[in-house]
Amino acid sequence: MKVEVEYDERYWYPDDGGQVWLVGFQLVDPVSGRYLGRDGARERGLHVVGVAGAGQHHAEALVAAAIKPGDPLELRRDPANEHDPNAIQVLAGGAQLGWVPRELAEELAPRLDAGEQWVALVLREQRRSARDPRDGLTMLLAATDSVELVEPRAARSPRSGAGRTSHGRPDPPR
Repeated sequence: MKVEVEYDERYWYPDDGGQVWLVGFQLVDPVSGRYLGRDGARERGLHVVGVAGAGQHHAEALVAAAIKPGDPLELRRDPANEHDPNAIQVLAGGAQLGWVPRELAEELAPRLDAGEQWVALVLREQRRSARDPRDGLTMLLAATDSVELVEPRAARSPRSGAGRTSHGRPDPPR
């Protein structure tokens, strides 16, 4: 499955007055070139969600993980989890980074248990600033055996990044 994306590095200012440095990919509609929100992604069978508990419970693994936007993640069911029988761990290189959010895990757990293939990729990472360690991840989940992130070669809309590509792009800060 090919998914069109654009690479972006920017500050985001949540309603609570905070500041977050985001680096990674934003999903793009292949027809209009406009950014896809979570609802638009879901209509296409894709899920864009944060890795639950990453910054709070798995901060060491999150900082140490040698991952970047676009890298694969592993999903592992944890039916013996005392807090949630639908729990799905999110791992990178064997280290747990967090969990699939509870509401989505409730939907995906039976499908994983039935043997359905799911792919998880790092979509974006969050930091307090460009120099701070990673403190959160956003992932892309899809019911397929492979996902390829593809960046458009030319601008498709005024907000689409004016033809940014991955060629020559510096690696995100570590």
